[in-house]
Amino acid sequence: MAELEEVNFSDLLQHPNKTVERLKATRGRALRVHRRGSEDDLILTTAARAIQDGELVEVAGRVLRAVMSNPAVRSHHLLDILPQVFPWIRFLTTDDRVAFAQELIDVMDASEDLGSPAPVLQLINQWRHTAEIYADPELLAALRAETLDDFGAVAEPVE
Repeated sequence: MAELEEVNFSDLLQHPNKTVERLKATRGRALRVHRRGSEDDLILTTAARAIQDGELVEVAGRVLRAVMSNPAVRSHHLLDILPQVFPWIRFLTTDDRVAFAQELIDVMDASEDLGSPAPVLQLINQWRHTAEIYADPELLAALRAETLDDFGAVAEPVE
């Protein structure tokens, strides 16, 4: 995502019309509203833009579902383009690539129903970590080892 123009929350409160004019100057993108003393900034956008963004995500989900429902298209096209979107997918096995694509679509559907993108982002992160394991031969070998010895007592965490 491109860098957004930033405004302070106090500017929004004290100069709302000026802030809306700054939003208009972004040509419908958005403003990042920084709140001092908070780790969570806000995004200010128009309702029309938020609706468009939601519709675009819905269309992308439909396209993915349509591609995944056709085995020939899935195997010849989707699995060929996924590495452009997720370069780390190259480290997954072919079966895992298919499983990731199907799971991605399923979780996108469920997330849309919940109105939250968090499960989709969590799924992507989990599969990325799986790819990291496949990409590291030593780690993969350690995790595939049949037995692990007991490494003894673990020290108390230092706070």
